[in-house]
Amino acid sequence: MTAPPRRPSVPSRPGRVRAPALTVLTTAERLRPVGGIELCMLQDTRSLVARGHRVEVLFHDDGVHRDEYERLGVDLHGPYPFDFSTGRAVTDLRRFVPSLVRSRRLRADVLWLNRPEQIVWAQLASRWAGIPVVCHLHHAPNYERTRLVMTGVAHFVAVSEYMKALWVEAGVDADRITVVHNAVPFDEYPAGGAAELERARRDLGLGIAPGARVVLSYGRLSAEKGVVTLIEAWRSLALPPERGVLVLAGPTPVDPEVAAALATLPEGSHRLLDARRDVVPLLHAADLVVMASQLPEAFGRVLIEGMSTARPVVGTAVGGVPEVLSGEFARLLVRPGHAGELAERIGSVLDWRTDDPGLGERCRRSVEQRFPYDEHVDALEAVLLAHRRRRSRSRAGRRPQGARAGQGGRRAGQPS
Repeated sequence: MTAPPRRPSVPSRPGRVRAPALTVLTTAERLRPVGGIELCMLQDTRSLVARGHRVEVLFHDDGVHRDEYERLGVDLHGPYPFDFSTGRAVTDLRRFVPSLVRSRRLRADVLWLNRPEQIVWAQLASRWAGIPVVCHLHHAPNYERTRLVMTGVAHFVAVSEYMKALWVEAGVDADRITVVHNAVPFDEYPAGGAAELERARRDLGLGIAPGARVVLSYGRLSAEKGVVTLIEAWRSLALPPERGVLVLAGPTPVDPEVAAALATLPEGSHRLLDARRDVVPLLHAADLVVMASQLPEAFGRVLIEGMSTARPVVGTAVGGVPEVLSGEFARLLVRPGHAGELAERIGSVLDWRTDDPGLGERCRRSVEQRFPYDEHVDALEAVLLAHRRRRSRSRAGRRPQGARAGQGGRRAGQPS
């Protein structure tokens, strides 16, 4: 009688213990970069696959990330609904059946849930397919009776100490939550010097005078994201276009309140760009990045993206942002909604290239040291491994993800 097949091991970095490969099931509300969650999930999936794990994705809305997942050899299954409302409970539960059946057939080791609002679906999938749930906390609790709704979740991963505190306050035991700070793949956000700055401004068609300073804000362009406050701050600085330009990049059309505020700015003092999948050219074109959000942000990914490219950032003291801007960089925090304070802080750092030329490199080094991406993936992987489904050896054989690359992936409108 031959021995049962051995599960493939995860390729290891020097000094890293090899771990058995997992099949990870996860869900995506959208296969496109609507916000930070989608990008974090894609980058973490890429790293898990690179370490030899399989990742199976059930999705609701298709989008531009499909190609990137399929290049990784990740199988995409959908479209499926994951939302649940007590007002239409019977209908929603009936709509869940195809995805629950698919979840069971995939025989995953762990369900990695990136959207806690999908917990009702996840609880059903966990019971139907017999897989533990690890819930990644990217935002505040959605349900009033959080402790009850989250009963049965094997473990939680919080993107910041702030996010952990919110969920503990809502009733989840602190020892069930591991903090794994968000991080970005450092090599995907390279430092940009003078040559990269000029090239990016030219390629983006900004039409900015040589030597002019650029202040960048990107993402969702809404009042609650602090964009109106930023526009008011920029107007109060009254810089001529040859001295400085405000660049806003995000989905269009912008909120009416933002559009009205932009109409008050002098001609030539700002540029409005569409959202971009690759934000590095935007960052390289900028001298300073501002995140003026009035919302309790879970972490502040925009800040570490900017700092990774050797740019200083200014952020509001909300949510998990102070965990990013601490120590030397705490001086770059401002109160949310205070246009005058924001204007003063922007003005104080706008000429850092001449006033403090080492600031950009210190920003980059801070991200590299405090939010190293390999350690981020190590910690996430460790939680998934620790809470995986226990299997008998006879059922343990698994092919690594690349063995099926190019074969998986259903087309939109073809649920699997």
